[in-house]
Amino acid sequence: MEKRQSNFEWLRILCMFLIVGFHITGQTNMDGYGTGDGIVYYYCILIGSAGRLVCNTFVMIGAWFLVDSKFRPERVINLWLEIFIYSVAITVICFGIGCEDASTITLIQAFFPIFGRPVWFGAEYICLLLLTPWLNEMLTEKNMHRTRQAVKLFAILIIGCATLFPIGHTTPAFSELIWFCFLYLFTGLYKRGQMPFCQKIERYSFLWFILSYLILCSMRILADTMGLEPLRYLYTYYRGHYESLLGFACSFFLFLTFKNWKAGYNRFVNLVSRASFAVYVIHQTPAFYRYMWNGIFQVDASVENGNIIGYSLLVIAVIFAVSVCVDNIRLLVLDKLICKCKAYHMVCKRLCEFYQ
Repeated sequence: MEKRQSNFEWLRILCMFLIVGFHITGQTNMDGYGTGDGIVYYYCILIGSAGRLVCNTFVMIGAWFLVDSKFRPERVINLWLEIFIYSVAITVICFGIGCEDASTITLIQAFFPIFGRPVWFGAEYICLLLLTPWLNEMLTEKNMHRTRQAVKLFAILIIGCATLFPIGHTTPAFSELIWFCFLYLFTGLYKRGQMPFCQKIERYSFLWFILSYLILCSMRILADTMGLEPLRYLYTYYRGHYESLLGFACSFFLFLTFKNWKAGYNRFVNLVSRASFAVYVIHQTPAFYRYMWNGIFQVDASVENGNIIGYSLLVIAVIFAVSVCVDNIRLLVLDKLICKCKAYHMVCKRLCEFYQ
């Protein structure tokens, strides 16, 4: 069997790096640097501006493969179990050692990966997986025209509103799940050759990504340099709202860049990429992340000491390394035990019967 190229695996790793960069800058004092702090200021803006936007890219990567796949209940159950295992175990440990954010509420959240939403992206992605059989039906030849029209309409209702009216969540058609469904169908239409405009611009997708991302970062730099609070507000809004045109463009151009890259197969890269979701869950469990940043790593103290660039990169590398090791242990030990469990196979069977 031909081994799949590692281009999308590299992309997953990059996206997770940007997500961790977004969190380490936004959840610590790293976001407090000003223009007078030199290169560290620009560094924090570059690694801290894309964390929300690349959530789009993660959905696009998944959709690229799922649109041509049959529904497998194991995908849903395994993702649910991964969130459950990590969030419950980490929250219980934090509860035991007396972490400030560990409470009965965070423990209840951890036990319900969908409804409790201990990590929001995981909950929404599980819901998306549950909807993929119907979404794939919308991408069949007989439904292609209607799906194209629906995607155009939702692009106007969501992207148009979020871009032209940057006032909180004013988009009438927006929710994370609806947006993920839109991204799924958009990616499916693109893969089916139904997006001729996208196919024309993909040749220069890397340049388009750099341009769109620099526009976003420049908004913050100009706002700080010239003291323009409205521009700073726009930067904060567009950085956080991945459904706006700027966020959507950044993430899609990044996706196209790696899609067209002939990266070859790299076993180590695939190993790290496989644990990318574990990196997300482990470092963003609500009971844990504040303790991690300043109880374990002491990021704020490093900000005061002025050596944050090297230290933050070291922190991100450690988070990746520990998460990869922990996730591989989980896969080797717990997953084998779970897959032998009768309840696991019963749930998979029930899901199959439901979709049949």
